[in-house]
Amino acid sequence: MTSTSPLTLDFIKARAEDEQIAQVNFKQVKLTKLHLLPWLKEIEADMLRLRQSFDLSFDRTQTKGGKPYPEGFCQEITLGVKNLLQQELETAKTPGMQAMRNFIAQGGLAKRIWGNLRNQYFQNAFQFGSLYVDVANDTVVATKPKVEILPISKARMFPINDYDGYADLAEKYWKGQVYPNRVFPDLAVMFPMFLVTSDERVELHSNYQTILYRNMQFDFSLSERFLFKNRRRNNHIPESYLQKLVDSFDAEPEAVSDDVLTSKFEAARQSKLRFDSTRCQALLDRAIALKIK
Repeated sequence: MTSTSPLTLDFIKARAEDEQIAQVNFKQVKLTKLHLLPWLKEIEADMLRLRQSFDLSFDRTQTKGGKPYPEGFCQEITLGVKNLLQQELETAKTPGMQAMRNFIAQGGLAKRIWGNLRNQYFQNAFQFGSLYVDVANDTVVATKPKVEILPISKARMFPINDYDGYADLAEKYWKGQVYPNRVFPDLAVMFPMFLVTSDERVELHSNYQTILYRNMQFDFSLSERFLFKNRRRNNHIPESYLQKLVDSFDAEPEAVSDDVLTSKFEAARQSKLRFDSTRCQALLDRAIALKIK
């Protein structure tokens, strides 16, 4: 869940807006019904074909968390299929692709989304009008069909708008434990939590653009609320991990007080940190580097 792309306010805003689940209005329902539903089987067949094409192009010897492809690769698969889809739409030849092109030409919404799927997973998918289209449906349970298409109202895909919900899902999805970041106080305004996974990896979270942007958009109130009001606020990262962070990254040897954290949030707001892409980039680079395996 890290990024190597340059962090600018425009970049993270675009990424967040790209991933945000859109409200379905009457126009999108009408366009979906007119252009997509009559060709749903053909569209599903085309999406499966694109997914299979991506599978053949991808290095399937890669693993994530010790699990083989496709488990855990929902982002890579969805982005890869998105690129293939965009290429095919330029010269749409199949009935499914022609229906998709007509839908978009008439103002139909077609975008990638990311969020909380059924309170069980972080998931990347597509939203086509009023449809949820998942081309990485087998990335948690490998025996599931590769492609799933549902009315988005029935998909149970929810936006992630705060760190409380992110932390709850992170513990369930990665089978780990979340701890508040009180040992790197200068990073806490942007990166308020650690995740310790079941295989003993430790990372700062979240340096993922959607929630990162929302936190900046609200002047760090999301991270502040997590650090001071979340039920985990008094949990301390285990000593064995803390010592490694002290030795390798000069972490504070013990959790800092509420007063220290409060002063960091006050300083961030007074200095208008959220508008300073240079300082934000430096913090992001540090957060990405803070990993123990």
